[in-house]
Amino acid sequence: MDTISGILNYLNTGDYQNLVLVLVFITTVLITVGIALWVLFIDNPTDRRLHEIADGRQLRDHKPHKEGVFDVLWLEPLVGLILPAENWEQSRIKSKLVHAGHMGPNAVKTFMVLKVLLAIVVPLFLVLPFILLGTIPIDEPYKAIPFLVLSGLLGFYLPDIVAHQQKQARQLLFTEGFPDAMDMMVVCVEAGLGIDAAIVRVADEIGVSHPELAREFHMVGLELRAGKTRQQALRALGERTGVAQVQSLVALLIQAEHFGTSVARALREHSEEMRNIRMQTAKEKAAKLPVKLIFPLIFFIFPALFLVVLAPAAIRIYQGFILGAGGGG
Repeated sequence: MDTISGILNYLNTGDYQNLVLVLVFITTVLITVGIALWVLFIDNPTDRRLHEIADGRQLRDHKPHKEGVFDVLWLEPLVGLILPAENWEQSRIKSKLVHAGHMGPNAVKTFMVLKVLLAIVVPLFLVLPFILLGTIPIDEPYKAIPFLVLSGLLGFYLPDIVAHQQKQARQLLFTEGFPDAMDMMVVCVEAGLGIDAAIVRVADEIGVSHPELAREFHMVGLELRAGKTRQQALRALGERTGVAQVQSLVALLIQAEHFGTSVARALREHSEEMRNIRMQTAKEKAAKLPVKLIFPLIFFIFPALFLVVLAPAAIRIYQGFILGAGGGG
């Protein structure tokens, strides 16, 4: 409160008040002139094209931007300053976002802009309250530099942390749902359907229980209809999911198609192997459970248990020896 009172007293001084009035006047004039120029000299696209035709100039390429006004006027210029120029960096970021489930055309641009905006906004929200409350003295601004740097780094890497968590959650859904999808695919192939039709059929059937996996299978079906080869569509499936089980299935199907072996038999063997892997993973998690329970037992359950068991005995000992000895004396 003393810091806020000092700021208000400083603002009430005559010279600073005049300076603030001058700055407010200049800002108001600039905003008014800018609005007037924008209203009076706004460039209508229709008028511009008519003037170009009348003057005989070559028409420029006026392709419509389907992304929208915000993406064209604000997102793309800002991304031009932020986005790394190396293609491998863009590919790495795009691969991470695809694994997290963000497959839009502007996913990389939005991700980079969000990182920069959070690096600016997070320090303001974290450090400014400490300055106003007086925890960080306003006359010693250098003390706020470490907090600004740390909060800026936190805001910059916060989208990466969220994307990593989304990637792990999405891959866990694929791992849990893929054995069921494999069993259904085996049934479809043994019933006489081809691989392409079996993938579409499985996508329709698992849409309720495993929507993310159904979405990926639907995308494979759309790519096959669009003209991609089966090998290209399956490889794209493995790249989008980033799951080792899916990639092994892709390699299995490509190898079976290449050598002409039985696809149904290969799928059945792979399905049984995935069932065994899921069972072994469950057993591994169950074996790790006692070790993970040690810390909750020590810090939460044992103190409460000791309190319930030993507290009555301690009270009786206190009453019997301390109070009894005092009464006897």
